[in-house]
Amino acid sequence: MCKRITVGLLLVLAFLNVHSQYRDEQKGWNSNNVFIGTGLNLGFSNGFIIGLNPEFGYSINKVVDAGFVFNVTHITQRDQYVNSTARYTAVGVGPFVRLWPIQQLFIGGQFEYNKISYSEKTTAGVINRAKATAPSLLAGLGYGTRNIGQMQIYTSIMIDLLRDVNSPYRDQFGRVMPVFRTGFSFYLGRNKNN
Repeated sequence: MCKRITVGLLLVLAFLNVHSQYRDEQKGWNSNNVFIGTGLNLGFSNGFIIGLNPEFGYSINKVVDAGFVFNVTHITQRDQYVNSTARYTAVGVGPFVRLWPIQQLFIGGQFEYNKISYSEKTTAGVINRAKATAPSLLAGLGYGTRNIGQMQIYTSIMIDLLRDVNSPYRDQFGRVMPVFRTGFSFYLGRNKNN
């Protein structure tokens, strides 16, 4: 718990520091900085993750992007010891932030609150169905292109820092399943300056 609080505080302090150092000359809302896009998740580790992540964001300044992301994720995990297959479908929403300390690399964080439908099946048929909720805090590194007013393309690897037993990003044994995400975004405005 102490680690999570420390990591959270460090991220907030880094965000505030970067924001104060790179404050744009223009004050207030700028419609040229609004973007929409989507990402595709893939994950492998004793299972398979595939998901779609539509996002709506705003480039706060030359370094920080923030917004909201929606997710629909499907996970399949096979347990060879008891010959069963577990399937999860997670639907969630939450805020995200990306810090671009240099032009092509970013540090990303995304909080999600997921509603999960679960089923477990053996050769005898479905043996278990359940519904659950789980928070997730995905954090990781990425590589991409970012020019405000133009299209963004990125690839990242993220892991869930929370240890919720129902997390869609952990296998049935509680092990972290890394999430690989590739995405793109389009700016809605017509920024001629960048």
